[in-house]
Amino acid sequence: MDCKLANITKVEIENYVLPFIPKNKRGFASKVEPVKIIQCIIHKLKTGSQWNCLFIDIEDVNYGFSWQLVYYYYRRWSKLGVFKELFDLFLELKKDQLDIEKLNLDGTHSLAKKSGEGIGYQHRKKGKTSNVLILTDGKGIPISIGEILSGNHNDLFEKVPQFSNMIKELKSKNVVVENSYLNADKGFDSKSFRRSCRRRKIMPNIKENNRNRKKIKRGRKREFNQKVYKQRFVNERCFAWLDSFKTLLIRFDTTKLSWLNWHYLAFFIILTKV
Repeated sequence: MDCKLANITKVEIENYVLPFIPKNKRGFASKVEPVKIIQCIIHKLKTGSQWNCLFIDIEDVNYGFSWQLVYYYYRRWSKLGVFKELFDLFLELKKDQLDIEKLNLDGTHSLAKKSGEGIGYQHRKKGKTSNVLILTDGKGIPISIGEILSGNHNDLFEKVPQFSNMIKELKSKNVVVENSYLNADKGFDSKSFRRSCRRRKIMPNIKENNRNRKKIKRGRKREFNQKVYKQRFVNERCFAWLDSFKTLLIRFDTTKLSWLNWHYLAFFIILTKV
């Protein structure tokens, strides 16, 4: 069965994903085909169904195993870093097709229906949320992601160390970001964050935040390119793509690792279409 909802075929799964699936070194060989497990995981990511309702929408296909087995393999492969390795490799392969001259940084909140790691009450959302920082290229393709943070923090909480780690990971994948513009909204306007960008030879293109200032700020105005800043809204297109993966809309996962790996898998699917 092809994953029609995610627009990824069985052949693509066999060619791209299957080589990253670890094989058992000891014990009996599994009688279940890994391709079928991957198809079920992608189906769960796309439809957002609960684990125990996984096979309701695909009753016409007799897999011969239960949803508990799919859940077991997803948790196991997440701990082994399979989905992150998959995303890292495809990002390095597709780096020449990305628009690295203009980067866009923004955060997104996801409502959480269960208590767990990285979950806090967010007044604006009127509920418990998880916040994650996503870096995209000039086309809105996600190229890096930060840590899972609870939603009760302000916009600048741990943004500098997260941004530093994201740039380090990009460099390890041979993605050159020097001399690029970084578009970000008012929430990222701080001296420490601008300094962090300049240290890495990245030009911060951040709209100034007045912060209830009553008088005009003295001194030299900060560099700001309005034309480049208008292109920041490709982030909204990226978030719209991520919202099409219904599992990422509302968080039911209790661990950060499980929630983060759903994003890696979604990023990989988006990169396959570049």
